[in-house]
Amino acid sequence: MTKKILLSAYACSPSKGSEEGRGWNWAIGLAEKGYTVYCMTNFDDKEKIEKEYHKLNLPNLHFEFVELGMGLDKLLFDPSGKSIYLHYYLWKKKAANLAKKLHLKYNFDIAHHVTYGSFQQGTCLYKLNNCKIIFGPVGGGQMALPIFKSYFGKAWRIEVIRGFVSKILVKYSNSLRATLKKASYVITTNHETKELLDSSKLLDQNKSRLTEIYAIPKKYNTLQFIEKPDHKVLNIIWIGRLLPRKGLNLSLHALSFLPKDTPYKLTIVGGGETDAYLDEWKKQYGIDSSKIEVLGQIPFEQVAEQYRKADIMLFCSLRDTLGIQVMEAMAYSLPLIVLNISGVRNLVPESCAIKIDPSEGDGTAKDIAKAILEFQSNPKLRKEKALNAYTHAMNSTWERRIDIFTKKYYEN
Repeated sequence: MTKKILLSAYACSPSKGSEEGRGWNWAIGLAEKGYTVYCMTNFDDKEKIEKEYHKLNLPNLHFEFVELGMGLDKLLFDPSGKSIYLHYYLWKKKAANLAKKLHLKYNFDIAHHVTYGSFQQGTCLYKLNNCKIIFGPVGGGQMALPIFKSYFGKAWRIEVIRGFVSKILVKYSNSLRATLKKASYVITTNHETKELLDSSKLLDQNKSRLTEIYAIPKKYNTLQFIEKPDHKVLNIIWIGRLLPRKGLNLSLHALSFLPKDTPYKLTIVGGGETDAYLDEWKKQYGIDSSKIEVLGQIPFEQVAEQYRKADIMLFCSLRDTLGIQVMEAMAYSLPLIVLNISGVRNLVPESCAIKIDPSEGDGTAKDIAKAILEFQSNPKLRKEKALNAYTHAMNSTWERRIDIFTKKYYEN
């Protein structure tokens, strides 16, 4: 008999990446494997979901849109603002009632929470009885290292508060505590989150699993390996929201340790609050502005073109659940320079990157600079890691990841 799945995917969209793309790929991926899937999500991109759904011809896939009413969706739904946390909280409360009604009607075998991919608020699915409950993969337990305090500036205070709140939630959040106690499996994306949740006396250690689940979007499956020529100038790409935790400050600091005659160009893609500090940082570190190009927030078609032009990606996020752009870069045949922390620690194999272990003072920045020089002076190494990165990405399709996941957690 086909198993019936209730999916909690607050963020879900066929036209976006990140959390929304993850929710969408879980829904269609499970349905394509033959499961009967009921996916609860919010009102955002409802029209796009319905339009794409009608093209899929998946009669075993059903979307249940949970809308708050009273104008609260329009008032509170802002993924880039703080009101989104309240919207998510209220959505979960309403989704819990719907989940119970659906379970009473369809008697689900598995209830699986996939987005949001942060552990902090738990999941409404813990209220269901007589079915397997899977929470995750989730992150959110990763903390910025104190040695990176100077790169955060005034934002370090927020990091400290965030770490304190996460620990408090593990102890006192009723929703999270009930989730950890009720879940059949708690799946985490990085060691830090696993260790934090494992510290709860409510979580049976046999339920706790660490996994790397992020996969390349389906549209990437047909990408061919791009063999980059030996450019005289090393083209480095940096992609991300310009937030203190994304580490652009550290990346520019690293460039200051390169010999002045090093032929490189850094292309920065993304926008955000630290954009205002760029000129100040370039001046502070003595960076030649002619070697830096800032593109801001651009459509993905243009981002893809930048991936094709680049020789390597520099990803030095100081705190991140996963780092989705890392998988995108590898799909476009880019070797990486990454910090060996958080989700990237598990996501990126040594064969695809130069991984930097954080160290005190200027040590991390200097090691990043050494890695840049190694790629710049050793085309053979760059090409080997480029091919490994592409191969790893192509082996990380949603079909393969979901197949592995369901065999481990759905069928056992």
